[in-house]
Amino acid sequence: MDAPKRILVIDDSEDVRVLVQRQLKHLGYDATGAGNGVEGLEAVSQHPPDLVVCDLRMPNLDGLGVLSVLRERYPLLPVVVMSGEGLLNDAVSALRLGAWDYIAKPIAGMAVLQLAVSKALEKAELIRENQRQREKLEAVYRELADDQEAGRRLQLGLLPENGRKLGSFTLTRELLPSSYLSGDFLDTFVLDSRRWGFYLADVAGHGLPSALVTVMLRTLVDRQVLSAHNTDAGILAPSRFLKELNLALLRQGHEKHVALFYGLVDEERQQLRCANAGCFPWPVLVRSDHALALELPGMPLGLMSTADYEERTYELTADTTLVACTDGMFEVMGGKTIDEKNQRIAEAARHANTALDFVRALDDGKTAVRPDDVAVLMVKRGKAHALRTS
Repeated sequence: MDAPKRILVIDDSEDVRVLVQRQLKHLGYDATGAGNGVEGLEAVSQHPPDLVVCDLRMPNLDGLGVLSVLRERYPLLPVVVMSGEGLLNDAVSALRLGAWDYIAKPIAGMAVLQLAVSKALEKAELIRENQRQREKLEAVYRELADDQEAGRRLQLGLLPENGRKLGSFTLTRELLPSSYLSGDFLDTFVLDSRRWGFYLADVAGHGLPSALVTVMLRTLVDRQVLSAHNTDAGILAPSRFLKELNLALLRQGHEKHVALFYGLVDEERQQLRCANAGCFPWPVLVRSDHALALELPGMPLGLMSTADYEERTYELTADTTLVACTDGMFEVMGGKTIDEKNQRIAEAARHANTALDFVRALDDGKTAVRPDDVAVLMVKRGKAHALRTS
C-alpha cells in the first residue's frame, strides 16, 4: 500500500490549523502544521510535503510571501491557499503567483477541502508523469541515433500497454514495422475521470528519419495534453487539436508530413468526437454488428499552415468497437480494388476481438517483406474501469 500523501498546513490561527489538520487526517492524509510563514518554509526545506495548504493573512511573512518563495525553490510543489471572506483580491493575487487553488474561510465543509486537495494532488501527479515521459523520450532520441536495435526496443516500449483499460473500453494494438524502426505510431492519454483520447499516426516514409518524427510527435501531443490539464481543456477538441498539432509540426521544419486519426471519448456523454488528417483507410466504427466507415476528410499534418479539420460526433453503444489502421495494411491484404479492400477491412472489424485478430484476418501472408509499416489500433467496449493517468 502506498504511503499517505503528506500535507503541510500553514496558518497562524491554531484553531483553524488544528481543524484543517484533523479533517485532512480523517480523509487519509498525513497532515502536519506550522504556525507562521517562516516556520512553514523551514518545514518544507526539512521534509518537503506533497502539498501545502497556506493561509494568506499571517504576520511577519504572509501567504503571498510564502508562495513566492515556494514557486522559486519548489516550482512543482502544489499550493492551495485559504482566504477569508471579502479577501477575493488576495486570492486572485495568489493564483497569479502560482497557487493551484484557493478555499474560502470559514471552510464550508470537508467536501470543499477534499475537492481542492485531491484536484491539486492529481494535477501534480500528471505533471510528474509528463516529466517522466519527457525523460524517456529524450532517451529514445539518443538511442535512435546511436543504435537502431536499441531504438526499436525503446520505440515499442513507448506504445500503450496491449490490453490497457480505458474507462469502459479495452485497447489492443499491433505495430509491424517494415524495417527495424517504424514510421507508424499510436498512443492514448487520459484527460480526466470521464474523458480519454487516442491517435493513430503514419509518418511519410519509414526507417530512422520517420521513427524520429514519431518520437517528436508524441512529445508535441504530450505538451497539448499537459496544456489541457493546466489551463485549456478545449485544446483537445479534435478539430483544434489537429490544427495546433499541424502548426507545431510545421515549426519543427522536418519536412515530413503525417497522416493522423484522432478521437476523444466522453464516457459520461456516451460520445466519440473525432477528426482526421489524411489517415486512410477510413477507420471503422462497429455498433450492433453494423460497420460504419468514418469517411472524414482532412489534409495530412505538416503540409499547410492554413489547413482546417472537420470534427464529427458519434454516439457510443454498449457494444461499440473502433478499429483504425494505417495504409500499410493495403500492401499485405488481398483484394484488387480499394473498395474491395475497404469491404474486407469493415468485415474484419466486425468479427475481430483484438487488433491481432484483425491483422490475421487481413494479412494474406504472400508478402515476405512488408513494403510499408503497418499499425492497428482497436478499442472495444466492455466492462467499465476507472481511468488511470499512467
